[in-house]
Amino acid sequence: MIRFINVYKAYYPTYQVLIDLNFHIQAGDFVFLIGPSGAGKTTLLKLIYREEKPTQGEILVSGFNVKVLPDKKLYLLRRKMGIVFQDFKLIPHFSVFENIALILYILDYPFHFI
Repeated sequence: MIRFINVYKAYYPTYQVLIDLNFHIQAGDFVFLIGPSGAGKTTLLKLIYREEKPTQGEILVSGFNVKVLPDKKLYLLRRKMGIVFQDFKLIPHFSVFENIALILYILDYPFHFI
C-alpha cells in the first residue's frame, strides 16, 4: 500500500515540484506514471523509496511513514520493493544473473536459494 497525504516537495522556495499530492495505491494495483520531462515522476518515486523526504505531508509505504523513518531503518522499507533506475546502476563486468544475485550474496543467502 502506498499513500500520499497532502505531500509537497520543493527544491527551492520558488521551485515547487509536487503540490498537495494525494493518492492511495492498494496492494495489487497496476499503475502507470506518465508525464512530460520535469513533471515530477522521478521525484515522486524517490519519495516512495525515501531517497528524498517530502517538504510537507505524509507518505505511507507498506506501513512505514517514510518521512520519519530513521536512516538506520531504511533497509526495512527497501526490502519490500524493487527499484530499477533509469541508468540501471549495474556493474558492467557482471552478468545479468550476477547483478541480480549480488544483494542476495551480500545478505548471505544460501547458494541454493539464489
